[in-house]
Amino acid sequence: MSPWRSAAQAPLVLVVDDQEANIQLMGKVLGAAGFDVMPALSGEQALQRVRAQAPDAILLDMRMPGMDGFGVLERLKHDPELADIPVLFVTAEHDRERVVQAIEAGAADYLTKPFVAEELVARVRAHAEAKQLRDRLRRAIREREETSSMVAHDLKNPLFTIALKAGVIREQAHDPERVRELATRIETAAQRTMEFVSNYLERRAEVELRRDYQPSVCDCDALLTVLEREFDTVLVHKQQRLVREVQQLDPVLADVEAVGLVLRNLLSNASKYAPPGSTITLACRRGKPGHLQIAVIDQGPGIPEAERPKLFQRFMRLSTQPTGGESSTGLGLADALKEARWMGGELWYEDAPGGGAAFVLELPLAPVV
Repeated sequence: MSPWRSAAQAPLVLVVDDQEANIQLMGKVLGAAGFDVMPALSGEQALQRVRAQAPDAILLDMRMPGMDGFGVLERLKHDPELADIPVLFVTAEHDRERVVQAIEAGAADYLTKPFVAEELVARVRAHAEAKQLRDRLRRAIREREETSSMVAHDLKNPLFTIALKAGVIREQAHDPERVRELATRIETAAQRTMEFVSNYLERRAEVELRRDYQPSVCDCDALLTVLEREFDTVLVHKQQRLVREVQQLDPVLADVEAVGLVLRNLLSNASKYAPPGSTITLACRRGKPGHLQIAVIDQGPGIPEAERPKLFQRFMRLSTQPTGGESSTGLGLADALKEARWMGGELWYEDAPGGGAAFVLELPLAPVV
């Protein structure tokens, strides 16, 4: 028996009942209201499915052979990862006393048989959407805590440098040349700190402002020309060279600002980790059917195999160090992957031929008019 699936992504509801006819009826009502429904014919099967894919709400028959609804509820409440899932008991009218016991045991709500379709939908929607909201809030809180920790870590070193050099200046005020040298170092440390804060805030603001995605035709050739000009000064500083290899460069269906954000991050990383005097390549080629790939390829050390599984996780810092003393937040690749998928594309890592790293952005081609 397969789940009923709504046309769009929706709250997932697990319906648990030993009578398949009851599952069919509730599934059809909820599916028509826009929910995704996952069925289970026993308490044991319900626990297996919850652990495989946690739902946003559970409709749980109180009386079932084997493990009944109370047994399922007890096990859910003793599992920290599952305890927050709202459980709505489904019971007969004469089970009122057991309903009170269920609420005391941790059930969120109940429905009586025979149920009213509108009431079923309203109660399930209220609890499922509340669960989704709690999950979003937890993720936001966790992300903010992680960000605060990362910012504090990345600001500690330059601020310590500023304080240390300021103290030395106070002690060596009699040596004007030494004072000028230390003042320059303080200025450099302060500029790096301000750039870090500014870049992070700008990146987060751009992501927040583009929540509602409306794809448009993106001229990749024009965008790459702009990026080549932007990075010319940066690359000259490290005596690096940027070249373009084109197999295909047709327009893509994407968001030009988001594509630029991803490629700027990849180019910045390539320059950061590649040695001075090396070449960075922008390779434009055919992807899977109906897609274009833009690869940023460097001649650096590449990514150690042990670090690749976590490469796109937030705050992941590589053991390889930047070749010019640049700083790294561990946020760029995670945000770049999010942007790529937001546009219906993908981003991944490959070993570059002959050594080095290759990051590949794949995007859908614009329809031919």
